[in-house]
Amino acid sequence: MDFIHKFIPKNPINASTQSKITESVKHAVTVFAKNYALQTQLVIVGNKESEYRLKEERKAQVDKDRNYKTRYYKRIHGEDAQVPDIPEIPVRGTSLEIMTDYCTNILNLGFKPLFPRGKMEPLKPPELRIDLDRYVIRDSEYDPYAAYVIKTSMGPKVVEKERRFKEFEKLHKTLKKLLNKDCVLPPASSKIGIRNLTDDFLNERVKLLNEYLQQLKNIEAVVNDEAFTKFVGLYEEDPLDVQIFEAAFRATKYDLWVWGDIKYDDPTNAMSKLITREVWKSVSHDVYAAVPTAEAPRRASLKLAYKVISAAVDAAVPPAWNAAYEASKKVRGTIQSALDKVIGTIIEKKNDFNNQIKNKMMTAFEPIKDGIGKLFSAAVHKIVPPIIGPFAFLYKTYAEKAEPLIIEALKICDKDRMKEGTNVLNKIHQDMMQKLNDKVDEQLKTICEELNGLVSLRLLQDCFNPMKAIGKIIGDFVRIINPENFSEVAIEMFEYKTQLSKCNGQGVDKILVEMERNVYWRMDWNSWHMDNARYDLRYHIYRLGLDLDAIADVCFDLGKKLIKQVYRKTMKKFYRKFSDYVWGFSMKNEDDKPWHEKVNDAMIYAYKAAKHKFNKECGNIVKRCVCDILGGVIINKVIEMIIKTVGELIKTLTSVIPEAIKEMIDLESMAKNDIEEVLRSTFEGAVYEQNDAFVEELNKAIENCQLQD
Repeated sequence: MDFIHKFIPKNPINASTQSKITESVKHAVTVFAKNYALQTQLVIVGNKESEYRLKEERKAQVDKDRNYKTRYYKRIHGEDAQVPDIPEIPVRGTSLEIMTDYCTNILNLGFKPLFPRGKMEPLKPPELRIDLDRYVIRDSEYDPYAAYVIKTSMGPKVVEKERRFKEFEKLHKTLKKLLNKDCVLPPASSKIGIRNLTDDFLNERVKLLNEYLQQLKNIEAVVNDEAFTKFVGLYEEDPLDVQIFEAAFRATKYDLWVWGDIKYDDPTNAMSKLITREVWKSVSHDVYAAVPTAEAPRRASLKLAYKVISAAVDAAVPPAWNAAYEASKKVRGTIQSALDKVIGTIIEKKNDFNNQIKNKMMTAFEPIKDGIGKLFSAAVHKIVPPIIGPFAFLYKTYAEKAEPLIIEALKICDKDRMKEGTNVLNKIHQDMMQKLNDKVDEQLKTICEELNGLVSLRLLQDCFNPMKAIGKIIGDFVRIINPENFSEVAIEMFEYKTQLSKCNGQGVDKILVEMERNVYWRMDWNSWHMDNARYDLRYHIYRLGLDLDAIADVCFDLGKKLIKQVYRKTMKKFYRKFSDYVWGFSMKNEDDKPWHEKVNDAMIYAYKAAKHKFNKECGNIVKRCVCDILGGVIINKVIEMIIKTVGELIKTLTSVIPEAIKEMIDLESMAKNDIEEVLRSTFEGAVYEQNDAFVEELNKAIENCQLQD
């Protein structure tokens, strides 16, 4: 009999397990309710704070723009000139029409020509794309089913949803009146509900369901139907509702220690899946101990247990969610109206927090400040010349050998001549790399020994070993900026320069807009390859030794700065300045110079502006490179030392916060989030105290850039 019983399916949920299920559901619902109430406050406060800061930033942007234009106008027309009323610069993302009017107005007032930019008005509505190309098996252990993954995009919005076949059936029934006779849903796998989960069947169904969706998206009435937009994930919900729920959901997952991605359609569905996981985690041991060992009855018993858990969860979730949502709705207006009155005070308190944290941190920082000062002072004099020297050598050789070829290529739009100039630059680049590595390696053999005697704290002494790898690291940094990436952007512009030369000033806007879009795409593509090199750099540093982790992270960040500050800023300056001058020439016809010569002039003006930007950003990067590599290897250790001291300050500061604000916002959490930022900025201040020494050594290195072969 015992042998037979172990094959008979049975319900593994006994009274004790049922009690655990009830308690787990109650606990999870309570945790979510608390998080939803808290996140209602935090999200609204965060949004209001962001709104306030955006207004302040906007005001600062307008003031900065007017001051810049005022200085420019007086430099051109004299200090006593009466500056005309300067219109307010349009907000970012404004329509092309508004931006065009602004740029024309600015040009007519006598300021620099600007080509109108901003978010281009779409020529047609964004295209709806729906792809269903795979399936996943869910709940494989106790009640497996197939879910079909639908990826939908419309404009910038991209969403991914998992749908079961029964959901397709429900949608088809809802939309039936809108469909034509050719729009047919694939048949179910079985009339009696037995699931077919074989690969061949599911792959064929993926194909048929994708064809079904393609038919649906071509029916206008279907695309505009709410049931369809919800099904594919394009339904526009209240952004505040979405923000609050997602924040509360994340917090609840964290509190319950539930990891992994959870796909959901709406809040109740999300809560059900999350709470079911939590309940299963608490009772799974009891359930597994009670089920038969044979495969078939074991699966049947697990399926039965899962249904009992789902029933308990499904009964508790809707009322819990509705209660939390209604309670949130009631207080939102009160919080927002109260915040309108005190948001300035909140920002002021946060800034006051940062200032007090900074002052307190500097007190804790004082004992090691002298050691850091000596470290950086000695490092600047030793490290800057061998780093700057090769860069200066590169610049000088470039001006003599590569630049004439590149300027000629820009004038005549000759791709071969541009590649010839790039090849020359690559050869210079390789020579510089060898000299750089040799010089840095030579200097670092002595600097580590000399600095070792200047630093008394063990904290700093522990950081010297990684410095021996700086020569190799700097070399890898420079390799990220491949000269060919710069020339590819220029070559991308040649076709449009030729079009502009022939258009005689007509239809300039359209050509420039198309050029900018394609050049931006080229920059993105190149940046992706450069970013891969940055990841390779970090991997290479990690392999040098376990004590280089800190340097690897610093170099990884600096690699990103090279891409953003040197490459992207330089090339952005190049194509944008070209657009600015061409557009300005097309708007003012006082000059009798032939149109094609004006286009050539615009290209050379843009090249010179980009070259100036490149020189400036390279100087900034080298400066950051010295400071970040030296600072990055010790900053985390400094933070570990000081964070304990600063943490005590938070408790003191919260005692002086007005009660009205305390009820709406957790200022303690907000202050803690700012600690590391303040610590890092303060540390950088100590680093930049060596700025004068850096500039002095920089000038010396450039003046004496002749290197020994």
